[in-house]
Amino acid sequence: MSNHPALPESAYSALGLPPSVVRILMNPKPPPPTTAAPELHQNATDFAERLPENESHIMLYAELLLHIRTITLFASLRSHHTRETKVRLDADGNLITVSHEGYRATIRLPIKVEGKGDAALELPAQPPSKELTLRLQMEEQEDSDMLGLMAESRKANIVPWDGVTLSKQEGVEVRCKNCEGVVLKSGTVREWKDLPNENWAEMMDFWHCHKPDEHHLHDHTQEVGGQKGYAAGNRLKATEGVGFVDLTGFLLKEQDCEGAKVSPDEGPSDAAVVCKHCGHILGKPDTSADGWRIWKWCLSISSGPTSSPLYNTYSVQKWISARLLYLVENVGVRKFHIHPPPSPSTSASAPTSPASTPSILVWVFTPDLMFSSSIPRPHRTDPTRAVKCFFRKQTWALLQPGEPESATVEDVEFPRELFEELGNSLDESQDVLPATARKFQGWDVGLLERFDVGEEVFGEQDGVGEGMKGVEGLDLGEETEEERGRRNRRSLSQESVD
Repeated sequence: MSNHPALPESAYSALGLPPSVVRILMNPKPPPPTTAAPELHQNATDFAERLPENESHIMLYAELLLHIRTITLFASLRSHHTRETKVRLDADGNLITVSHEGYRATIRLPIKVEGKGDAALELPAQPPSKELTLRLQMEEQEDSDMLGLMAESRKANIVPWDGVTLSKQEGVEVRCKNCEGVVLKSGTVREWKDLPNENWAEMMDFWHCHKPDEHHLHDHTQEVGGQKGYAAGNRLKATEGVGFVDLTGFLLKEQDCEGAKVSPDEGPSDAAVVCKHCGHILGKPDTSADGWRIWKWCLSISSGPTSSPLYNTYSVQKWISARLLYLVENVGVRKFHIHPPPSPSTSASAPTSPASTPSILVWVFTPDLMFSSSIPRPHRTDPTRAVKCFFRKQTWALLQPGEPESATVEDVEFPRELFEELGNSLDESQDVLPATARKFQGWDVGLLERFDVGEEVFGEQDGVGEGMKGVEGLDLGEETEEERGRRNRRSLSQESVD
C-alpha cells in the first residue's frame, strides 16, 4: 500500500458510505513488517547460523546403540515436512539423504546397512512436524556376527600411550602439543613402565597384612614390605631414564624433561610444570614421588627414525572420556561431581564459611555409542565413537563437619584447564544434536568423543616412509603441503633445542 495523506471525512460524504466504512478508509492497516518473525524452531542461537550454508534448511543426526542394535535418525527442518519430503538410503548402505523443499542433506550412517539398491524410508504422514525421528532396527544374518564382534571389541576402555606400546617404539620423543617444542628428547627414557591401579598401595598393603600363610609376619609389615617391594610404605619414586605411565599422564624425573620447567609465577601450592618454549602448562610437580606429573592431553608424541617420524596427538575430550570410563569401572557409580582444585583462600576459610566454586555434575548415561552429524567439527570424521553424558552446571564447596557424603555421586577433582575443557566440550557438543535431543528431564545432554579401536597403537609407515598418523589417530596416507610444513617446523624446533 502506498503512503499518501489520509483524506478528510467530508471527501467520503458523497459516496453515501456508512460511518464504520469511512473510519476504515481513513485509518488504513499498517504495511506488513519487512522482517519476518523468528521461527519457533529457533533455540538459544538462530537455527540458520548454527548450520553450514549448504545445509541451512536441514540438520541431520544419527546414533547407533550397539546393545539394542538400533540406529536413531533425527532430522531438523526449517518448515513442516510434507509428502515431498523424502528420506533415502543409498545402494551401499552407508549414506542417508533427506530432501525437503529443494534442499538436501546427507550423512554417513554410524554402521553400514545391508540392502539392495536405493531404499526410500517411510515418513509419518501426520502430524506434520519440523522434527523427524526414525528408528532403524538392525538384524544380523545367520552367517554374520558383525555386530556382536564389534560390541565385544569395544568393551575395553582404550587408552593410548601405555608403557608396553611405548617400549616397542623406536625414538620416542615427547613434545608440547601447543607449540610442538621438544619436552623429552629421544633416547632420554630407556624404559617405560605401566603404573598399576591408583589404589595399588592400599590394596597391596591389605593383601600383604591378611595373607593366611604369613600371620607371623603381621607385626613386621614394613620389614617384609621392604624385602618384597610391594608394601604401601614403599612410595613410588621417579627415576632417571624411566618413564612411569598411568591412565592420563607420565611420571618423569625433572632432569629428563629438558624442555620443561616449573613456573616461577606460581606459588608453592599452585606450582605448575610449563613448556620452556611457549609457557603452556604441561603438568605439576609431585613432591611425594620426587618427580613431575606430565599430562598426556598436553602432549604429542613422535616415534620412528628421525628422517620420517610418526606423530600422534589426541583431542582433550578423549582423555576426559577415558578418565570417566575408568571411574565408572572402578568406583561403581555413573554420576560425578567434577570441580577444579579449591583455591588456597577457599581451603583456609572452609571450616567457618564454605566458599563455592563452579562445578559440573556429570551423569555418564551411555558409555558407548557411534554417531554422525551434518554439523562438522575440526578433526572429526564420522561415524564418531562417543560417550553420551547428561550434565548440570552448578557449584561445589568443601564438605563441612557433619555433612554426609553422597553414596551415588562421586566427588572428582580435575585440573583447572581440564575442567574448563570439559565444560566447553559439553557445551559445543550440543550444537551437533537436534534441538529436541538437547534436554532430558532437567539435564543438558552432551557428547564426549572417546578413543576407538586402533588408536592405542602408533601408525605404521608405508613403503616410501611418507605415511603418518594424523591428529585424531587416522592414517592420512600421502603427506599434504600443510603437514609437510608442520613436519619441517618440528625439525627446525628439534635443531634449535639441540
